[in-house]
Amino acid sequence: MKHLLFLAVALLPLSHAVAAQNTYEVPYVEGLPDGVVAWEQSGLLKNKRETRFMPYNQKAAEQLILDATAARGVTKEKDAPERETAFRAAYDDRGLGIFIEAQEPLIRDLLDSTVDPNSPGRNEAFEVFFAPSMHGSAYYQLFINLFTRKTDFYDWGSPHENYRSLKGRAEVEVRPLKTGFGVSIFIPWETIYEYLPTEGGEWRFTAVRWMPFGKAGGVTWGGKVHETGQFGILKLAKPTAEQRLKIERRLARFAWFHFQARSKEAAKFWSDEKLGDLEFYEQKLKPLIEEYTKLGESLGSPDDWDAAALAKIKPVEKDWLEFHYKVENLRKDWLVQKRLADK
Repeated sequence: MKHLLFLAVALLPLSHAVAAQNTYEVPYVEGLPDGVVAWEQSGLLKNKRETRFMPYNQKAAEQLILDATAARGVTKEKDAPERETAFRAAYDDRGLGIFIEAQEPLIRDLLDSTVDPNSPGRNEAFEVFFAPSMHGSAYYQLFINLFTRKTDFYDWGSPHENYRSLKGRAEVEVRPLKTGFGVSIFIPWETIYEYLPTEGGEWRFTAVRWMPFGKAGGVTWGGKVHETGQFGILKLAKPTAEQRLKIERRLARFAWFHFQARSKEAAKFWSDEKLGDLEFYEQKLKPLIEEYTKLGESLGSPDDWDAAALAKIKPVEKDWLEFHYKVENLRKDWLVQKRLADK
């Protein structure tokens, strides 16, 4: 008993030292705003602006100078006025949208200063991190430069049939506003379809803002750069049955159209007598394409697919979405079988 009491007392200061993680409720909406202007003009979730950003630890920030992947302005002066940073987030049947508002009282001076190639205004930036689940998923990093409006994507996982890069898929827009900057981020479900919020869901998420022009250092919504365990949490609301059907139908439609395009490319290549392998095409690939095509066509217009149609698609949906990997695996198995048959 004494040992247990000692352990409890010993752990008490540690438990108080751990800051509670920020959480944000992400609702389903009909039609996300498209881009910065649409978000700014929309009244969507204006009463749910999330502003609980905390100062980024200065010593930790100074160590980031060793990170060559990004130029961060980490200097902070004591008298630098605070700048509000806020975001709103929601999702629909297409994907998840995030709108970040970055207040900057010196916005006109900052923009004017950027004619100088050495201006710190050129290094104003956001870093956004997220993992589309609490466990088992690699995370993503976006480094968004507010001057160049360029986004660098860092995928902390190797591309394969269960992990896809955001580059060329996610949409990021930056625009200067009257009072600062606006950043719109859209992440389509087809990029992370393993984590569709059909029952809701929780994501690890944080945004870090760097403000070198005003020597205001950095602020974070949760944790330090790459400190995934201290990121905040986005809680995606559970959709209604109708909303869930819309999400699943749209992904199935995307998968069907994607398969049709990919299968035509594969058929053209492998049926070519010089470039491909006609025997492989006729015996393996062509029958598979015909099987999948027959299924899709038998279900009628994709716009009218109901729950029963989606249930028939579900067993092959991943093959449709990742048809190039399906062909690679089919080809590999074919060559192995050929090799064994020749022995």
